[in-house]
Amino acid sequence: MNRASIHRNKKQSLNRRVHYCRGFGMLIALGAFIGAAHAPLKAETLPIEGVYPAGSDQLAALNSLAIGPFTGEDGPTLAIQLEQALAEVRVRGASYFSMVPYRTKAGADGTVTGSASSSVESRPEDVRSRECAYEDNKGRCKEWRNVIITCERQIVTLSYTLKVEGRRRERVHGVASNAEDSQLICPNAGNAPTIEATVGQLVLKVASELRLQFAPIEVRDEIRVKEGTDGLQNDAKKKFKEGIRLTKRNVTSACTVWQEVDQLVPDHGPTLFNLGLCAESLRDYDAAETLYRRVFELNRSERYANEAIDRLNRRRHAERQIASHNAKSRR
Repeated sequence: MNRASIHRNKKQSLNRRVHYCRGFGMLIALGAFIGAAHAPLKAETLPIEGVYPAGSDQLAALNSLAIGPFTGEDGPTLAIQLEQALAEVRVRGASYFSMVPYRTKAGADGTVTGSASSSVESRPEDVRSRECAYEDNKGRCKEWRNVIITCERQIVTLSYTLKVEGRRRERVHGVASNAEDSQLICPNAGNAPTIEATVGQLVLKVASELRLQFAPIEVRDEIRVKEGTDGLQNDAKKKFKEGIRLTKRNVTSACTVWQEVDQLVPDHGPTLFNLGLCAESLRDYDAAETLYRRVFELNRSERYANEAIDRLNRRRHAERQIASHNAKSRR
């Protein structure tokens, strides 16, 4: 069922102002409050700037792109958003793609076409709620009762495809998928987005996800340092804690202090891990991996060292993609 048929069949319901269920909103707010109440205290972190790989090696190797026509009622909007997202990609301070007008697509490494159409499904859904059964003369509720209200579950689906062809019209990449937004709409519970606004947000979401398929992305991670002092005594313990404090204002000095701790106590896991972060922040991935592997050998039950090694492998993957991309641009 497409949007046009929904407009014909439910013209009044789609043009009216719809409302979220108040009880549903209260549950969301309560969940956020509980999450905040149980959030851990802020720990010291080390900032690490790195690049993560694109979803497709083939797309990441392309240097120039032409965005062609996208069919379907939402296709043109998706094409515009995707072209803007790809034009804005920058890696290490340089534009990653050269965008070529579709009419001169013969000069592009890749030609991108696709489609996008949205549909809406609505169905009734009963929800438990509370309402005031009795108020005093000051308008304060003195007695509540449980009630069942009938709401509307509205599901908006964006179905889309993407095809990328190379210079010789060979297939480089293809996608066929859906993005979905589900909302519970109840009477007298606050304004909800229009269907058009929801479709617009889905288009933006899809364009952002597709962008990640095309090119590596630079990310600044705040990685939590390890603060355990078991096995450290006297001067080594003092130095280690000083390194932790220095992460707030001088990362280089913190790394230097941890090197001194490593000389005093060579097999202290938290020190080795933090030195691995220092090496990773300098893009010395081999040295970082050596340190992370030492941590793992000291305590195989700790998964954070393996997680760090996995992160290094993703960064190396991104570096290979960038090298392939740059090598092609020099040809």
